[in-house]
Amino acid sequence: MAETSRLFKHDDYTVGWICALPKTELVVAGAMLDEEHPILPAADSGDTNVYLLGKIGSHNVVIACLPAENTGKVSAAIVAKDMLRSFKAIRFGLMVGVGGGAPSCIEADLDAGEGSEDEDEDDEEEVEKRRDIRLGDVVISLHSKSSQAVVQYDFGKSLQRGVFFQTGTLNKPPNILLNAIGMLQGRYVRKGGHNLSEHLTEMVSTNPGLVRKFEYQGSENDRLFKQNVNHVNGNKSCNACCGPDNVNLVKRRQRHDTSPMLYYGTIGSADQVMKDSMLRDIWAKEKNIICFEMEAAGLMDTFPCIVIRGICDYADSHKNKIWQPYAAATAAAYAKELLQVIPGQAVMNMSPIELVTDKIVQQIKQLRRTDDEEKCLQSFRTTNYETQKNLNPKREEDTCLWCLKDPKFLDWRDKSSSRLLWVTADPGCGKSVLSRALVDERLFEQEANGTIICYFFFKDTSEKQRSPASALSALLHQLFISEKGAKLIKHAMPAFHENEKHFSTNLEVLWRIVQNIAMDPECGKIVFLIDALDECEYTSQENLIIKLKEFEKLHTFNELLKNNLQFFITSRPYWDIESRFQELIDDVPGIRLQGENYSKAIRLEIDRVIKARVNKLDRVIASAKARDLLLEGLSKIENRTYLWLHLILESIKFKPRIDVQVVNDLLRTLPKTIEEAYEAILKRSDEPSKAKRLLHIIVGATRPLSLKEIGISLYITDEIHRYQDLEIQEDEQFKITIRHLCGLFVSIVDGKVFLIHQTAKEYLVRNSNIPISISGSWKHSLEPKISNFILAECCLWYLSFKDFENPSLPKNTSQIDQYCAENHFLDYSAQNWFTHFREAESIDLYKKLGLITCDVSSTRFLLWFSIYWERNHTYKERPEWKKNLFPIAYFGLDNSMIILLEKSTDIDSRDSTNRTPLLWSAERGNEAVVKMLLDAKTDVNAQGGEYGNALQAASNGGYKAVVKMLLDAKADVNAQGGEYGNAIYAASTKGHETVVKMLLDAKADVNAQGGDYGNAIYAASTNGHEAVVKMLMGTDEVEIDSKGNDGRSPLS
Repeated sequence: MAETSRLFKHDDYTVGWICALPKTELVVAGAMLDEEHPILPAADSGDTNVYLLGKIGSHNVVIACLPAENTGKVSAAIVAKDMLRSFKAIRFGLMVGVGGGAPSCIEADLDAGEGSEDEDEDDEEEVEKRRDIRLGDVVISLHSKSSQAVVQYDFGKSLQRGVFFQTGTLNKPPNILLNAIGMLQGRYVRKGGHNLSEHLTEMVSTNPGLVRKFEYQGSENDRLFKQNVNHVNGNKSCNACCGPDNVNLVKRRQRHDTSPMLYYGTIGSADQVMKDSMLRDIWAKEKNIICFEMEAAGLMDTFPCIVIRGICDYADSHKNKIWQPYAAATAAAYAKELLQVIPGQAVMNMSPIELVTDKIVQQIKQLRRTDDEEKCLQSFRTTNYETQKNLNPKREEDTCLWCLKDPKFLDWRDKSSSRLLWVTADPGCGKSVLSRALVDERLFEQEANGTIICYFFFKDTSEKQRSPASALSALLHQLFISEKGAKLIKHAMPAFHENEKHFSTNLEVLWRIVQNIAMDPECGKIVFLIDALDECEYTSQENLIIKLKEFEKLHTFNELLKNNLQFFITSRPYWDIESRFQELIDDVPGIRLQGENYSKAIRLEIDRVIKARVNKLDRVIASAKARDLLLEGLSKIENRTYLWLHLILESIKFKPRIDVQVVNDLLRTLPKTIEEAYEAILKRSDEPSKAKRLLHIIVGATRPLSLKEIGISLYITDEIHRYQDLEIQEDEQFKITIRHLCGLFVSIVDGKVFLIHQTAKEYLVRNSNIPISISGSWKHSLEPKISNFILAECCLWYLSFKDFENPSLPKNTSQIDQYCAENHFLDYSAQNWFTHFREAESIDLYKKLGLITCDVSSTRFLLWFSIYWERNHTYKERPEWKKNLFPIAYFGLDNSMIILLEKSTDIDSRDSTNRTPLLWSAERGNEAVVKMLLDAKTDVNAQGGEYGNALQAASNGGYKAVVKMLLDAKADVNAQGGEYGNAIYAASTKGHETVVKMLLDAKADVNAQGGDYGNAIYAASTNGHEAVVKMLMGTDEVEIDSKGNDGRSPLS
């Protein structure tokens, strides 16, 4: 590297290079300079950076490094900001350094060179499957049709193990950089590779001191551990982690040479280091991330640049610094190669960043959220909605056109003739594939017009995934993190301030926020997509449909809504959903698009999918004749659907060879329907009794279980008393076991176990109105009561482990997270054992086991109850119970309550919250326990707790049967106290019509004062419960002009 004594001015420098690590990244940045320039002092008095100046190719480059031991996006932003204050002529930037790689290779299934720069974009999905990133390889941030160049994300509070959500994207870099990358890609194809090795050789020849530290570290030191292998704590070396014969390492083919490979794609940037292989793989798949780092997010929008990262580790617990110098060098070598192909004059013709970003900076200041708004935003993050979307396959080209070209869809999309489009189709016809395509490919807009697309996919796998409140929270969360979100979140702040604890789970409150946003002129065009409405919780589904109907009617009369919020909804064509929408369909026929009328078009699309998928089997299909025979046979099946096709092709794609004979055999036994395919899959199970237990566990669980949780529940028995005695397989081996047991009936996504489709659950589970099958068929072979019994056993056996007799109790959320991570089934058991126990109608043995689990004097009880309370009542102080009656009453364990009431006389004892067992059971709606306590002559009017008395607590929850029992037991209908003051107020503010009528019939005082709004009619009016308002106003005693606490009446 040459040095020059020529004096340069600040405005002579046009390229800004930022790095983070002074001992590695800064060293190699300087070593890549063709010429080093004299130091210039900062031109701005507020600039605290120290600069390295020089020339690469025809460009004068200014290099700055983040302060030592001060990495992250904030530091990067400050360095970039100060650089632009001193060097105002900079046209673009480079962020160059090291990062953690996210390999997606399959063991021993990779050829050297795959996934490199000469792959065609048409093979993008296949390339993703074969991404064989090694240490020292280079990742360049580059967007594609389906992914961003850089995504900023955050780790939120744990839903199960971790949450990831995108909070921003890097502004698109200048075209001159994109063109230069394209130029290099073309050159690499022509010349058979890049010149990075030459740059590295030149670097060490001119800087001999760099040889040992910055050279390639050897393939024997490049070790990729399996996802489930964590670093052995206390060991600096990873040797102990490898296992005997390196069994814990992923086996990868040896590369032909040590030259670094180049990868182009999405880089993930956060404030925390990614060092968890499970989260790495989940979010690599979720956002197509191939590299994780910590600085690029700080350059978002204000410093247009390309991010270049050398891979120094695999973003797991085995992180170390051995490869950092070499990885920093390979990244710097690519940066140099990139600058060498950019013409100097072309850069001079560009506008400086300072001028380009001034406007953006002002916009960012306007869009920045306050601390309160950030806290409010986090409250809406109640589900991992991205994962639910991505469980569905991507569409094939030229499919879903039956909807996308339908005049009703086009009219709804382009003319906004209605706010609502309801699309129906039969099971397995690709509704969710359509929904995913609409989101991922932005098919809601003819051109890039700034439409905000938010989505929620209902799924019958957990209570949250069935909840309409969860759906609205997810939709609003996506809206508020969008580019318009900072302006629109103001509509959520009043509800947040009024009830920070519960507002994001209250459907009424969330719907009011949605309505207010739709009325905002700044709202712009927003599409809320709701998939699989038929999988929404049944009672709440009706409430949601009523709100959607009201919204559509309001649109007809309100000009403010003409170009704002629209809803796209899919469901099966169930009569109950249709009947709920019918009134609206009669008035606005255009709101329903019936996929059932497109059965022929859907079958033709499925034929295209058949052809595309069969062509992907070329590696195992022996001849064109065999391929054509398979295509013809599959296309002849009359009842073919997307789901049917998936099951058929998945069952044959792993065959080593498909010739004419194999095809003929296949077609002869080919299932003609989905149900036949399900039966054939399960009939092939190696161990049908174990398969049945596994399926009971999957369908009965309240949420999707992890592989470890499934393994524990499958193998646990009453003879196992310690965690270490469980014979649990490693995840990869257990996946094979699951495949042998259930075949394609079960899918494993991101370490969680699911049934292949909702129809699979419907095929297996026998509801009470379905007669017991004696045919030996798998159809309707699982009774929910038995599923719950099995899971109740699993949870209770697990909680009875000796490990939990005298544990060191976790004291806060992070300690609970850690403890549950070490004891895989504990979190689920603590939160769900009582649910399964109630539903199982268990025999006496398990009644007693339930009593043991609810022994409030035991450390075991304190452990599981602490976990339960932390997970479900974050904002409430955990009650302290001295008597076993309390947890039995709280969780509604009526079988166990029978035993306790035979012995206990102190049924009106109180806990630390001043509640009695009756107050807890009424508040929770536990009918059977309430009846038992009333029969045992408990004090029905006992005062205490959040809701003051049992009647107010039950009225607040809308528990009709409990309210009736309490009234029949002579509960004081006008008793005062508690959060809402009285029962009629509690029922009215929540909109519980039937309960309000029951209370009025019992002579409740409609004008009684209480609560935040002062009285029941004002509370119902403020919360939009019209039917309750009419009911209250229809009484003779109502005082229409009675004022609330704010001095206003319902009519003012």
